[in-house]
Amino acid sequence: MRARKRIVLPKSLLRWIRFLALPIVLLLSATPSFAESTIGRPAAAATENSAALRQTALRQTLAQTKVALPIVVERTNLVVRAEAGMEKLARDVADASPKFLEEIRSDLPNLEVPKHIEIRLVHKSSSLPGVAPPGHGAPSWASGVAYSKFGVVSIAHASGTEINNVLSVTAHELSHLALGAALHDRAPRWLNEGFAYLHSSDFSVARMQVLTGMAWSGNTIPLANLDSSFPAAEIEVHKAYAQSYDFVAFLARRGRYVDKEDEGDRWPFRNFLAHISDGKSTDEAARKAFGVSLNQLYGEWYEDLRGRYMMVPASLFGLFVWSFAALLLVIGYIKKTRRAKRILAIWEAEERARSEALVTLPLASSLVTSQIAP
Repeated sequence: MRARKRIVLPKSLLRWIRFLALPIVLLLSATPSFAESTIGRPAAAATENSAALRQTALRQTLAQTKVALPIVVERTNLVVRAEAGMEKLARDVADASPKFLEEIRSDLPNLEVPKHIEIRLVHKSSSLPGVAPPGHGAPSWASGVAYSKFGVVSIAHASGTEINNVLSVTAHELSHLALGAALHDRAPRWLNEGFAYLHSSDFSVARMQVLTGMAWSGNTIPLANLDSSFPAAEIEVHKAYAQSYDFVAFLARRGRYVDKEDEGDRWPFRNFLAHISDGKSTDEAARKAFGVSLNQLYGEWYEDLRGRYMMVPASLFGLFVWSFAALLLVIGYIKKTRRAKRILAIWEAEERARSEALVTLPLASSLVTSQIAP
């Protein structure tokens, strides 16, 4: 298509145009109309009695996998198994995982952590069920799944036609695994997903659009509805993920007090997780760690959300104007350059014609002279 030399608007500009139109659509429909790729829901966490039992369970699950994993890369308390042709990716995951785990465990001080972890890499998400532990499955659309009971994480390099960021997915699933071991299956679904986001966050335009829609429409999901499961409807489930991500990120940066003088350190959030690990409800843990109820924290989060996203469309309108002006300058420059090239080509053609005329003129004169001479 480039050979036709059309002027095509950049994809980034088209994305901003869609983003600027979003608040109007949301105010009319109160629901977002786009999707965001989703990472598989982690399995329930459980505590093994000993490292020997865990190793036995791992060997049994590996023996029963339906997909061959011939590549093996080992690190301390960690092994990465992968399909053929994934040698470099397996090494990259094995090298990055210890750092991921160190960062994750910083939010879980003095809490139980996985003793041994096995990461299984496959080429396509359709192969994830084939490397799941016995009696467990995996969504065919998922990019990764964590099985806390077995200390196993399965990750796909591609989901359909989309190539996954395997290192980001690894950090996400390891977060599920670590939180499952630390909280013993006591974390509500919104906390599980939000915690994983904290340690694998990357910028997402789709998520930003969802949160902007929530800020404008007020159409959020009650937190109690996200305790045990997420909605089945596609649009609602993307809202659930975005809301969980943003709410847990708010808790992590809020600090002990709501006032602006608070430094917002992470220790109240870590204490919140520790109280849940001790068997307290999320509301009790919130009161002890933050001094207010979970519902009050939820209200604070929504006001914070409005403060961050209500003005986004207005600010982006200015960005759109500047981007559009820059685009016009580029288009003008291209047109001017092409016009100059055409003019130069005409001048060169005229110059060649004059040069050829000057060369043929003496020859023609000599021919005339020779004909006149006796």
